[in-house]
Amino acid sequence: MITRLLKYSLALFAISPLINVGPVNATALLLLLASALQLSTQPQQFVVFWRQYWVFILTMAALTTAFLLSNLLNNNPNTLAATFAQGRWFLLLAFASPAVACNLNTRDWQNIAYFSASIALLFTAIYLVDAFTFLTIGSNFVLDLIEAERGDPLRPSWVFNPHPFSRTLLAAMLLLLGCVLAANRRLPRVLYNIGIFGLGALLILGAVRTAFIAVAVLTCLGVFLYRGKGLLRSLSAGLLLSTVGLWFRGQLFPMDQTDKSLGLREALFEQGVDAFLATPWFGGGYQAARAISWPPELQNFASAQTMETTNTHLQWLEMLVSYGLLGGLLFISLWLLSGWLILRASHQFSTTKKLVGVLLFLNWTSLTIASFTTVYRESEWALWVVTLLASLSLLQRQSIASGQPHTASEPAN
Repeated sequence: MITRLLKYSLALFAISPLINVGPVNATALLLLLASALQLSTQPQQFVVFWRQYWVFILTMAALTTAFLLSNLLNNNPNTLAATFAQGRWFLLLAFASPAVACNLNTRDWQNIAYFSASIALLFTAIYLVDAFTFLTIGSNFVLDLIEAERGDPLRPSWVFNPHPFSRTLLAAMLLLLGCVLAANRRLPRVLYNIGIFGLGALLILGAVRTAFIAVAVLTCLGVFLYRGKGLLRSLSAGLLLSTVGLWFRGQLFPMDQTDKSLGLREALFEQGVDAFLATPWFGGGYQAARAISWPPELQNFASAQTMETTNTHLQWLEMLVSYGLLGGLLFISLWLLSGWLILRASHQFSTTKKLVGVLLFLNWTSLTIASFTTVYRESEWALWVVTLLASLSLLQRQSIASGQPHTASEPAN
């Protein structure tokens, strides 16, 4: 029963970024509780699992300690709450990793993947209906049905999630691509291909410049990492998607608006660097960027795009501003370690598992590219956690197959 709860909570968590930050937080709490319950039945799983990845969990612990230290030194009135707000994803990962990797088998992951793909298809249809009615007849009836407001009238794909969610669309496209290449029946493959096409259309309507750059990078990287003909053919279409998307963005936003946007981002970067240099060692504490004396033009630009909160628009710089050189370098180290683990998962297998590992690494790469133009919200963190959980589960399968020491109750594949 507990294992089933763990499986369902992970499935809900995996699809929550398609909806909004509220469902992400709610399903993250459910997954944390389910993981804790699962580990309470066999607490040795936690110790044995993390003994294999002790560098990673120590880095997470050190980074959380850096959060706490920075908040204490800056006299944050809610030190523990601020530290938890930033470190909760590491807490979730610490408990969910051994619970998921040691108790969910290959069939469980297949069920989660197909469930997530089905939900992605459903939301793709909803988003496309809204975009079509909005662009053709100016109707907001989809939003009226759910009593929601459109965040940006120029980008109809940004409907339910107020934060630009091109990373979520790319993750869903990679998931559907994996389902296309792994499915044995014709009808599911057709549906998944339709879903990929629909998500591509939404990505173009979103007109996020970084997303199209990411698609081009993922295309080239995917072909390099995986020699399968199906992936080669599918990812090659990504170059066409990137070209069309960048062309559409040029039509949607005149050159003078584009140049202004780049200039504002450069100014945000300069202000962020100045804030970092003012407190270089331990930073200004949680959400320190909000305390920067932003010029009105920068304040309006950043707030209009990021849920009415101001930030540096660059995840790496945001961490340096908030937690100084100590926290910033630890965060970069943790991110690189996670990429290394995910890349390992793509190298140690063949056939379908090889494909899964490559797609997971491509998703990590997509999130990394996005971090140079935005800061991570709940959606990005959820995608990162799910990507790592799947990769660690693949590594656990490899550990079992090679006869290395593992926990006492490994599930059968």
